[in-house]
Amino acid sequence: MSSKARPFLIVLVVLVVLIAAAVVVLWPYFESQAPQITLNPAPSHLGRENSLELQVSDQGLGLASVKVALIQQGREKVILQQDFPASRLQSQGQAEFKQKITLEPLKIGLTQGQATLLVEARDRSFNRFLHGNQASLELNLTIDTVPPRLGVLSRNIYLNRGGSALAVYQVSQDSKDHGVMVGSQVFRGHNPWPDKPDYAACYFAYADDLEKDAPIKAWARDQAGNQAQAGLNVHLRWKQYRTDKINLSDNLIQALAPRFMAMAPPEVQGEVAVFMWVNTKLRDLNHEKIAAVCLSSQPRELWQETFIRPLGKPMSGFGDRRIYFYKGEEVSRAVHRGVDLADVANSPINAVAAGKVIFAEMLGIYGNCVILDHGMGVHSLYGHLSTLEVKPGEDVKRNQKLGASGATGLALGDHLHFSVLVGGVFVNPTEWWDPHWIADNLELRYKEAGVKRPQ
Repeated sequence: MSSKARPFLIVLVVLVVLIAAAVVVLWPYFESQAPQITLNPAPSHLGRENSLELQVSDQGLGLASVKVALIQQGREKVILQQDFPASRLQSQGQAEFKQKITLEPLKIGLTQGQATLLVEARDRSFNRFLHGNQASLELNLTIDTVPPRLGVLSRNIYLNRGGSALAVYQVSQDSKDHGVMVGSQVFRGHNPWPDKPDYAACYFAYADDLEKDAPIKAWARDQAGNQAQAGLNVHLRWKQYRTDKINLSDNLIQALAPRFMAMAPPEVQGEVAVFMWVNTKLRDLNHEKIAAVCLSSQPRELWQETFIRPLGKPMSGFGDRRIYFYKGEEVSRAVHRGVDLADVANSPINAVAAGKVIFAEMLGIYGNCVILDHGMGVHSLYGHLSTLEVKPGEDVKRNQKLGASGATGLALGDHLHFSVLVGGVFVNPTEWWDPHWIADNLELRYKEAGVKRPQ
């Protein structure tokens, strides 16, 4: 190699080495993974005021900017513009951005109708001539700030504390949800008349543990979250419930507590402590499970005739307040959420009305338990059974056998615990097997509205 070529070769080698080093050093800054955008909820409609949770993340060099805008007829209204300044050679910028966003379309000059929600995010990559990788989320939506129309068709509604009632009303077809609110308790209504799609009905209840004079209103909400309310003319009868004081003997605790030893958490030790846990915490857990099961209901009435009164002698009534004492000291309290009926041992337990089985298994204090859906939020529960003869998903006829009575769960003697629930709320079952109550409080509501009972 000539002496003249040697310097050139050295320069070339150095240049190649420098270029290679630069590639090694800078290559990670050309990562191509775009940011991730999550919007919860992802709306299809916007009302007057809408709250959204925005989350943007980047697994590479971090975020450079986030923008949120509403666009209507070519006009862009920027809701959020967040920049994340940092040196581009910094190894890692902000990897995640979370923000609660409030959208008020009328306040920023938008009108009723179609619009686009745009979310854009850019990272700090050297890609796109140092502009970074970009992600965008576009949602075509409708701006609707007009509440649904709501008109009550029911006149005087008489309701007992711990009892049930029915409201019939008209609601505009843009309503997504509707029903009745009793205090903070929400009962969902249904549209069971195909020929009258704007007519709706809702079974509701006044829970026995609710404070007196809780407001009772019909309500409707559309897809944009706009809500309408209308008062119901409800006459509440305030019923007082019996209080029983029960002295717990060692024999009773020793007979019941061992059944639940395996269910109790490790810190609950001793038969008395187990009984107290069963009578309070497990009872609450069972009621939460029942309420969750009762969220499932057919949008029409599956029953037509008055509920059958199960056979047996009454032992305990609905709403009985029970105070438990052990060795002279109060140890627990509970409310009885049904009626106890005792007949001969292993008596057949039949469905009080036509319905669908939605639960049939062991359930804590209720032992072997069956729950039937009768449609439109009405359910019946059968507890302490010795045998189960139906399975979830089965349709059952009125008076069809479900199983046999027993003493499973928190029960000493063979009997049936029977409950009725409306919208997941325990109510007084005796109303439902009284034909006069059915006629005056349910059938009359349909007649007032000029509709037939939904089938």
